[in-house]
Amino acid sequence: MVMRDLLFNRIHWLLALLLCAIQVQAATFSASVDRKEVAEHDTFNLTLRYSEQVGFGSPDLTPLEQDFQVLNQQRSNQFRSINGKSESFTEWTLTLTPKRNGKLTIPPVRFENQQTQPITIIVRELSADVKAQIAKEFFFDIEVSQQDSYYVQGQILYTEKLYYSVNHEDATLSEFKVTDALVQPLGDVRQYTTVVDGQRLGVYERRFAIFPEESGELVIPGQRFSARISNPYDRWSRGRQGSAVSKPITLQVKAIPPDYPQAPWIPAENLSISETFSTPPQQWVAGEPVTRTLILTAKGLPGSQLPAIALPVVDNLRYYPDQTQQNEQSSDEGLTGTSEQSIALVPGSSGRILLPEIRIPWWNTRSGTLEYAVLPAHSIQVKPARDASTSTPMPRPEPADATAMQTPATVTVTAEQPSVFLWQMVCGLLIVSNVLFAVLWWRAQRQRPQSVADRHDNPSDNRAKTLTQCWQALTKACQKGDAHAIRSALLGWVNAGGLSTSGLSPAPDAAHLPLTSLHPIAGLLAEPKLKAALAELDAYLYSPTVNSAFNGQNLLSLLKQQRQRAESTQPRASLYPL
Repeated sequence: MVMRDLLFNRIHWLLALLLCAIQVQAATFSASVDRKEVAEHDTFNLTLRYSEQVGFGSPDLTPLEQDFQVLNQQRSNQFRSINGKSESFTEWTLTLTPKRNGKLTIPPVRFENQQTQPITIIVRELSADVKAQIAKEFFFDIEVSQQDSYYVQGQILYTEKLYYSVNHEDATLSEFKVTDALVQPLGDVRQYTTVVDGQRLGVYERRFAIFPEESGELVIPGQRFSARISNPYDRWSRGRQGSAVSKPITLQVKAIPPDYPQAPWIPAENLSISETFSTPPQQWVAGEPVTRTLILTAKGLPGSQLPAIALPVVDNLRYYPDQTQQNEQSSDEGLTGTSEQSIALVPGSSGRILLPEIRIPWWNTRSGTLEYAVLPAHSIQVKPARDASTSTPMPRPEPADATAMQTPATVTVTAEQPSVFLWQMVCGLLIVSNVLFAVLWWRAQRQRPQSVADRHDNPSDNRAKTLTQCWQALTKACQKGDAHAIRSALLGWVNAGGLSTSGLSPAPDAAHLPLTSLHPIAGLLAEPKLKAALAELDAYLYSPTVNSAFNGQNLLSLLKQQRQRAESTQPRASLYPL
């Protein structure tokens, strides 16, 4: 009886110590801000997160007082469970305002023997235009990224601030759209306060990345804000209407420079290429596959705009391409796109293999110069294939004396020692698994089964979804300049009904679908420029001279014009709530 009590007490304390050790190891303390670039007297939020529940105590905020003033502080303990993964943490949200302009640093903040990383904040002087409009109830302040030249498909940063000095309700702001340009929002709408000439103002801020799809004049339309201003002295009054309209902005977008090589157009602030191998080059064996992953990283460009890397033919090496993964991350500085292209390489026999150098041209939008992202060549010595029939089995060690003969007994005694601890760990895992099973079962009971009516797809919705996917594939192929992919995507879009939904006349008869070549499409078009563009694509596909890329921007631009004409008659909402 006493031995059993001692055993259970030991199990209890071991599990407690194990949980404490896991918590101490996993505890982290981090800091983040909602904006890294602010104007003088602006407020911004600093969030401090400790990855445990904190009952007492708070971080030491003394280092912040040198360059910042803490206006407000809130604390919250949170517990989240998402897809069976739980996390518990404590957050402190601080509202700060800078004491001076320039480049300021939020110093490390300490708590429980942990400290955060420093964060750099840029504090700019308030523009004179904002100070001149301070008497207005609502007014805009628009800022566009200042650079020497804007290029087609290059990133343009747009920052929009709406200042207000009165309380209001039912605020609406026009949806941000730019004709012949791809618009990507950089985060959600931000709301904060600032002080201008001693007067406190509220601010709504929106940031977008604009990628013009055509050269020439680009017009960023003026934005419209409206709200209802309440009367604090008359509770029965419906108030009055207030509004503000910003001025449109016109930019000149340059086309692809004539000295740019015959290759996919990549306008970016920076482009780099790197690679990884699943097996180190020193360990390659003939007949055994090796995965090579090429990673393109572009600052100021979405991942969908990065082209696939063409690999040259190498003797005694077979290629098996895998699917390319493209994504991007957004910040106040814009988009940073990445493209990961995986290829399985299989060396045919042993010997030396030379992987050639990879050079990717790109256009530096800041300096307006042609540059190259370079991956150096590799000289790899491939080992002979492993022959299973001649492989030598691992030799068994033979003891040389009586001491060696006692080794197995020693190992047996040592192996028995952690058995109790393993049993304790198993008991602990069983308890945790039972608790997780109960939580998952309870969550499953709360979910309502999907109704039968919701499981049936609307045929018109399926057709519209198919058309959208086909158009996206066609747009991507044209941007990459892949003539064969353009032909395949164009045929898929037409066979899905693309001509009949884009205002092109006459539309193809359903009895003649599916089309298998470009010639019937040219006969169905009434637009001469589109016919000429299709003829140019057809001539390129069957030309004996093979170039590295095909310029599909002209064809894409003509098709977009037709789609915009067809969609211009559809009513659109002009405002959306903040």
